Amino acid sequence: MDKKIILVGLNEINFEYVESYIKMGYLPNFKKIFNDYGYQYTTSEKTYELLEPWIQWVTIHTGKTYEEHQIFRLGDIVEHPHLKQLWNLAEEKGLSVAAISPFNARNDLKNPLFFVPDPWTKTKISGSPLLQDLGKAVAQAVNDNAQEKIDTSSIFAFLKGAIKYIPISKIFHYLTIISKIKKPGAKAIFLDSFLADIFMNEWKNTKPDFSSLFLNTGAHVQHHYMFNSKAYTGKFENPEWYCPKNYDPLLEVLKNYDSVLGELLTLNTRLFILTGLHQKPHEHLTFYWRLKDHKESLKTMGIEIFDEVLPRMSRDFLINCSSEVDAKNAQTLLESYTSKKENMPIFTVDNRGKSLFIELTYSNDVNDTFEMFSSLTQKTLHLKPLIAFVAIKNGEHDGIGYFIDTHKKSAHVTIPLTQTFDEICHAF
Repeated sequence: MDKKIILVGLNEINFEYVESYIKMGYLPNFKKIFNDYGYQYTTSEKTYELLEPWIQWVTIHTGKTYEEHQIFRLGDIVEHPHLKQLWNLAEEKGLSVAAISPFNARNDLKNPLFFVPDPWTKTKISGSPLLQDLGKAVAQAVNDNAQEKIDTSSIFAFLKGAIKYIPISKIFHYLTIISKIKKPGAKAIFLDSFLADIFMNEWKNTKPDFSSLFLNTGAHVQHHYMFNSKAYTGKFENPEWYCPKNYDPLLEVLKNYDSVLGELLTLNTRLFILTGLHQKPHEHLTFYWRLKDHKESLKTMGIEIFDEVLPRMSRDFLINCSSEVDAKNAQTLLESYTSKKENMPIFTVDNRGKSLFIELTYSNDVNDTFEMFSSLTQKTLHLKPLIAFVAIKNGEHDGIGYFIDTHKKSAHVTIPLTQTFDEICHAF
């Protein structure tokens, strides 16, 4: 290989919006990359239910379609060691590898220089003791974000990490983010900045042959605040209490990404930049809710026999049981709950035998008097004390993504997402 390789994941970013911001005079590094290298469009699954980033990034990492890899849930990759990922293949070729927050990726590597998984995938953290502590702290902070809860141990890990990884030249950058910490998306921007700085520091110290950096804040902000974007031309507006009309969280995210890309360009590496999917504006008013305390909420609903409950992204969580009978009983009870007034389901459940993947899919507003009713147990519960407001949905998934290779100039042609895997492997 001529140059060291970095895979940059800018999850679900809409390049048409990036182009709009460039025309407004923003994002100079995006402009340079688009002008110098262009980008290709990627296509993925045709079924909307399969247009989930944790499915598409497995496709990028393995070169297989959903029909071939069968990974439907976030975190499922750890149960499929037969699926060889880019890092596995690079190691087989004798290359050194590393990763920060790769989405739905498994760490069964022989000797990664560093590997911090995403906050939702239970796999090994590789690196220094501090890096391992930071991986645990990020997972805790992200999974408890809806409750705005952060453990003392996580705070100490972040403080020690800030001392080691945040360069003096960026202190003003972080202070600016902190000054806006109550603004929508600010905490997520802080986390992406921190992850990028961890990556840059570790990369410069170890110089892996193949490494990856995954950033998710853009996807989060588009989902929840796209209507506030200067690039959005649709008819919807977010309530002032939710996001001030004169504030554009997506532009703040993209400015941060632009800065990260500028730093990566200085490393003289070959960059592969991928989005997996992109998002387009949502056309309905949809609320996202998340259980505050998953274990206690399940017990309140009458579900007490399970081994563990694992929070996932946003409104999703996983229940593991000792037997298929226990899992089926939990599924039946969860599916029996509906809104008392409208008779709309509260949850949807995907049963995999002894494990259940659950989405809190009720999407209307919930006030203090809202009641849900179980047709199985005849139990009526107030839902509001059990849940935390997450967001109002602004963006939804679209199967078109984008692909940039800084080794060549690309025309705006369309390729299958699986082909990006082949091109990265060929670069090895």
